[in-house]
Amino acid sequence: MVSLLLTGCWGAREIEHLAYVNSIGIDYAKGKVVFYIQLISFNNIAKKEAGAGMTKELVTIGKGEGRTVDEAIFDLYKTAQQRLSWSHVKTLVFTEAALRENVIHGVLDQMDRYYEFRYTIWTMATRGSIEKLLSASPTQNMSTLYSQLNNPKDRYSQSSIVAPLFLYKFLWKWEESGQTLLLPALSVNEKNWVENKKPSPQLQQDGVCAMQSKQLMGCFKLDEIMGLRWLEKKTARTPLVLQINHKPVAMMVVQKIKPSIEPKLSNGELLFHIKVNAQGSVTEQEKPVTETEMTKLAEKEIRRQIQNTYLVGLKSGADLLGLSNSLYRTNPREWHRLEKDGALPLKPESLGEIDVNIGLSDVGIAKIMKK
Repeated sequence: MVSLLLTGCWGAREIEHLAYVNSIGIDYAKGKVVFYIQLISFNNIAKKEAGAGMTKELVTIGKGEGRTVDEAIFDLYKTAQQRLSWSHVKTLVFTEAALRENVIHGVLDQMDRYYEFRYTIWTMATRGSIEKLLSASPTQNMSTLYSQLNNPKDRYSQSSIVAPLFLYKFLWKWEESGQTLLLPALSVNEKNWVENKKPSPQLQQDGVCAMQSKQLMGCFKLDEIMGLRWLEKKTARTPLVLQINHKPVAMMVVQKIKPSIEPKLSNGELLFHIKVNAQGSVTEQEKPVTETEMTKLAEKEIRRQIQNTYLVGLKSGADLLGLSNSLYRTNPREWHRLEKDGALPLKPESLGEIDVNIGLSDVGIAKIMKK
């Protein structure tokens, strides 16, 4: 009698009766929000029995359009053949055109209201086609789950240039004053990889899109923002080419980066002093140089990259180094006194001393000429 009163899983659905959304793409064209979803098959995720072959992963892309985000989603539902599950979304990608306050607000509002969405979603941008980005598949029949789109942290641990961004950090930097939101940007590289003698388009890091006070300040190419990595505490290991007269003399891998920004008032002018401590190891050496020359070249190049990134951002009104946030954290009263429209009026002279200290360790020291 008691067993008859127990509830069961009558409302549960079988796994094969659901379509699991893996990635979401947001575009904005002709006054409408374009909402993309990516579905993937799970054939190459589970372990195969010995001798079993790997099949080509099936990637499906759906698209809906509407005047609002919700309207675009329900337009997508019209052609969906199964119920869409949003509980396993790994990535959210915005096009440059979609990085506008009303679109982003609509996306965040939907995710905040619907219980299936989580805040541990990788958030990115692209200046290219969402459809091409979501269609790119890794080599060797690996699952899309292991690509830069869904697992950027894995690649970042080996070569750190632009730090990946979770949705909860996107929300925090989107809402908080004094913050510069740096969205990692991806593009599709159709030249570097060939599989079975055919071009194999692969995802690649393409720079960042910077937003301040909920406004897009610009998207910047990778070679313009190389100084960002020296102020990012999460930088795991990053390459540095040492040059003399624009000719490479050595290659260094830099790790254990400890940056700091100190705002100071001098004669009524606001200055920001930057300090970077790090450890480097030499991985390749083209010409004989002393240990002292090696460290001086590394420190000079890091200073140059930080200065260049700051000036590139300044041309577009973007505080790429996050100087404004350092003052907001240490002296919010002074920040509110100086700010205009939610940002500090920075000038080229606002960047003060850049103190860089590199210690050589690990690989290669035995081959460097001591001095």
